[in-house]
Order: sequence, then structure tokens, then C-alpha cells
Amino acid sequence: MNKFLKHLMSKKIFFGLYFLFFIVALVFAFTEIKGFGIFWFDNHRNKILNIFFEAVTKLGEYYIFIFFIIYFLIKKSRVSFSIMALGVFIPFISYALKSFFKHPRPLTYFYKYLKHVNFKGIEDMHYHTGHNSFPSGHTFAAFALFTFLMLISKNKSWQFIYLLIPVLVGLSRIYLAQHFIEDVAFGSILGIIMAGFIYYLFFILWKNKTFLDVDILSLKGKKI
Repeated sequence: MNKFLKHLMSKKIFFGLYFLFFIVALVFAFTEIKGFGIFWFDNHRNKILNIFFEAVTKLGEYYIFIFFIIYFLIKKSRVSFSIMALGVFIPFISYALKSFFKHPRPLTYFYKYLKHVNFKGIEDMHYHTGHNSFPSGHTFAAFALFTFLMLISKNKSWQFIYLLIPVLVGLSRIYLAQHFIEDVAFGSILGIIMAGFIYYLFFILWKNKTFLDVDILSLKGKKI
């Protein structure tokens, strides 16, 4: 455990900046009217931002997990198996929490509880409705994946990038009016906790489990 905590302490840039992001998100969530971020973005939209955030939000979907699983399967199988574990656990945890809290999606909330709604939105955008908003699954997934990649990285200068990507994913969920700020904030902390757990499991607790370190290239040509 001491080794794990020491490793976390070496990632001060990432966790320091994340702490600021989380505090700012909480301040907005508890001091502004519900949906403040969504309405602010709705009044500052343009085509470039629409395209940008529609693309960024996909970094919290399963495609990116598949890419890294395949990439690391050849280079570092232990990392690949770790990302597989994240990809398995996250959907189940996200679904369980959404089903438990049953918080309304932004559009469901706006049209049910607000008397006057001036929401322009994005043309041809599919807006989720219902009561499965909390937490943000995309934010959960993005923070889990990129926090884990940050934990295994030896390049300190990349810590900012590993934080920027999931933060942008979280902002995209607000910009696209799919989630509230509090959904994103809670999803982010869940992702970091999950990443830490998987890292501890695969790289500290199971460090000597050699079956996790498979040399795929050495198996090429061998009969099974």
C-alpha cells in the first residue's frame, strides 16, 4: 500500500489540477440553478464547437477502450488486461448507479419541472431522456481510462494531457445537454477511484502474476 501511495504522490500535477476541476464543478453545481452549464453553452454555441464536442464525447465510448486493448495486447499484455477489466466493470457500475439514483436527464428535467424553457439545442442531435442521468457514464469511462494510462506512464509531462482529455469529455456531456454538472463531477471521481483500484490490483497486488504478462509475438507460429 505504501508503494501505491508513493506512486500516487508522484502524480501531483494530475491530481492537483483535478482537485481544482472538481472543486469548480461542485461550486457551480451547488451555487447555480440546475442546468446552468447547459444553458450557458446553449447561448454560446457555434458549428465549430458542435463538431468538436460531438467528436470529443466519443472518447468516453467503447471504441477507445478497444483501441487501447488491441494496442497494448501486443506491447504490454498486463496493461491490455487491465483496460479489459475497466471496460467490464464500468458499464455494470454505471448502470447500477443510474438505476439506483434515477435522476432525470436534462431535457426530461427542463420540460417537466421548469415553466419556461428556452433551449435551442443542436439540430439533428439525439438527446437522451428518462431518469438515468446520474452519474455520467462517458465521464466515468474517460476518467477511468485516462487516469489509468496516466498511472502507468513514466512521462510526467503527459499528466496534463491525460487530465485534459477526460475533462473535455465531461464538458462535452454538458455542452451536448446530455448531463448536468453534478453528473459529470461524480462520474469523474468514480473514474479516478476505479482507475486506482485496477492499477493497484494489476500492478501492486498481482505484480508477480506472470500469466498476465503474455508475449504475443513469441506465440506467433507456435502450435496450440
